[in-house]
Amino acid sequence: MKNLKIFLSVALVAVMLGSLLTCFAAEESKSVSVNIYDGKNVVAALEKVAYKDEDSDGKWTINDVLISIHNSKCKDGFVTESGDYGLFIKKLWNIENGGSYGYMLNNNMAYSLTDEVKDGDVVYAYVYADAAGYSDAYSFFDVNSFADKGGEEVTLTLKYVSGYDAETYAPIFVALEGATVTVDGKATEVKTDANGAAKITLPKKSAVISAEKEGTLIIPPVCVSTVSGGPNLLWLWIVLAVIAVAVICCVIFKLSGKKNNK
Repeated sequence: MKNLKIFLSVALVAVMLGSLLTCFAAEESKSVSVNIYDGKNVVAALEKVAYKDEDSDGKWTINDVLISIHNSKCKDGFVTESGDYGLFIKKLWNIENGGSYGYMLNNNMAYSLTDEVKDGDVVYAYVYADAAGYSDAYSFFDVNSFADKGGEEVTLTLKYVSGYDAETYAPIFVALEGATVTVDGKATEVKTDANGAAKITLPKKSAVISAEKEGTLIIPPVCVSTVSGGPNLLWLWIVLAVIAVAVICCVIFKLSGKKNNK
């Protein structure tokens, strides 16, 4: 009976440890993905930003996300200021151009930097290349990412903002034909068709897939293709921890048994 109690106690500890690590993993996974375009290049592509109320306003907002990504990747490169219409950007990715910046939430217009975000959202902040005329048209693929599909053929569909509704000023998204697909900034021979669709073979390594269109100034779309090199390390540690506790449990059980036999 004593041995059974020891075994059950240690087993309970193993289960509790596994549960705690699983909860920790779930909390750590609460994040938003961020794309940043500096007017010339995509400098951040689906970078994960963990939950943090950076401005201490009690909400998780676009502003918090942009502060976080700059703190980790471009220190002091993000500055905002409050005006008659709320909070606005004065510097993005260390670029100051008089206020010619934009940002989207899940490929839709965001109303302000104080718009709230949730786990799994995608924020895209960008510098207008045309800082005077704001003629850069926002564009996006219908797929944000591919995981562990290197070498496979996939289809991406590209859309862009062709204009705005006269009454609601909501963006009008249409297919972008004739755009060249790029991989890690290098042009491929693949172009989008009349429906904005393009068939490409994913590289056998992690890469950023985007597009460009001659004669049309677009905010480049972002699709990240990842090819992992092995199992998720966090889950590996969870499994190893549980196995270690189980081994300790067995050792204690055997030692206890030997003492009882003496």
